[in-house]
Amino acid sequence: MVTGLRVTVLMTNSKHTNSLYSLSIQIHLDGLSFFTQHIHSKDVKDAEVVRFRENVNPTTLLVEIEKAFKEIEALAQPFSKVTVVYANELFTLVPQALFDSEKAADYLKFNTKILSTDYIAHDTIDFYDLINVYVPYSNINNFFFDTFGSFEYYHSTTIFAKHLLTEYSNNEEAQVLINLQSSYFEMGVVKNKKLLFINRFEIRAKEDFIYYLLFTLEQLELNPENTPVTLTGTIEKDDEFYSIAHTYIRHLIIKDSPSTSLTRSQSLLATLL
Repeated sequence: MVTGLRVTVLMTNSKHTNSLYSLSIQIHLDGLSFFTQHIHSKDVKDAEVVRFRENVNPTTLLVEIEKAFKEIEALAQPFSKVTVVYANELFTLVPQALFDSEKAADYLKFNTKILSTDYIAHDTIDFYDLINVYVPYSNINNFFFDTFGSFEYYHSTTIFAKHLLTEYSNNEEAQVLINLQSSYFEMGVVKNKKLLFINRFEIRAKEDFIYYLLFTLEQLELNPENTPVTLTGTIEKDDEFYSIAHTYIRHLIIKDSPSTSLTRSQSLLATLL
């Protein structure tokens, strides 16, 4: 469980059975990834990543998800628990003391484009007095409700921030964590139990990646020569993203996946959910 987070649970007319397996699925406009695991032992049964050639809109994304649930055998089974994680740019973190659920849209409108019809959700990170306000895709939520009845959902930066604050915030020196995916990366910085920075950047090439990374370090007045940067997600030591980062960052660490069947990002979800 992700202790300290308030999750949103849709309705109560659950279609779940006494299945011994849970499903966790992360959704982004360029694809989706999922894994199933035993609810008691946490052993992984199935894991898969589905990538699209380019980002799609939420309508096309729903078509692709429906297709995946028809064609992928591992998804055509009952689950005791279903968790959906949305990875998009439609989010912002707000100090809990300043949060008003009646004004949730106001926190988003200054840094992201939202529609009047968008549903606004939020996750609570209790131990650190933070609220993550975000927009889930309503059509995707409706699909999962029709398919499973009830389920839980979060924003990916909620999981990312929770992991960052739990694992790295006790250090006296600033710690940087990056979760790199195929078309974006999440970056967070903590120091002395304080979240200094968290954001998500869309990228198309390694030059985009290093630009956003170095610019953020510069704005936070952090020296690339002595600031440790931990990498997770799709990055490997033999790829171009690691190579260009290593050119400018002296202390690079790749966070290993504890399970050979999961990507590092999936392992992070499996640990915390």
